[in-house]
Amino acid sequence: MSRTKNTRTGPAIEADPRIPFPHSPTPTVCKATPALFAHDLGDSTPEASDRMHQAKTACRACPIAADCLKWALANPTLTREGIWAATTARERTTLRRRLVERLGKDWVGVVADHDRRLHERREAARHSPLPVAEARIVHLDREANGPTPTPRRPLTPGQQQRNPARLLTGVA
Repeated sequence: MSRTKNTRTGPAIEADPRIPFPHSPTPTVCKATPALFAHDLGDSTPEASDRMHQAKTACRACPIAADCLKWALANPTLTREGIWAATTARERTTLRRRLVERLGKDWVGVVADHDRRLHERREAARHSPLPVAEARIVHLDREANGPTPTPRRPLTPGQQQRNPARLLTGVA
């Protein structure tokens, strides 16, 4: 997002340094049309609702939406209004409350540490490829078994109830 200016008078509000502001190598919709993402809490006109829907749709297609959401959640004073990562201010407040319940009061530190460790693992994997013997095993496994299957979505309760009936009709 490009809307980090403090429009209120007084001391400048600093962003939490543990979660960096997301940047994209390609132009994002929020930088091209920031007015689309401006949304006041009390504005419930049809035009505002339509604009909010357009902004959320644009955010969902953005390549940095996950990082933008982390930044918006970590900086509540800078994101009090508007659409950030396809969420409204009220939705972000709910998400923050859930993060505090799940990860504790310093949830920003927990998320930042997780991101740092993930980045370190990815960097290590880039610079230390598999030994030849292990790479051969992976190659032979893929030749014999095909690509790694993608995990299936969990069954819904309705599907779970229908499965025994289908199994019984197949056995009989």
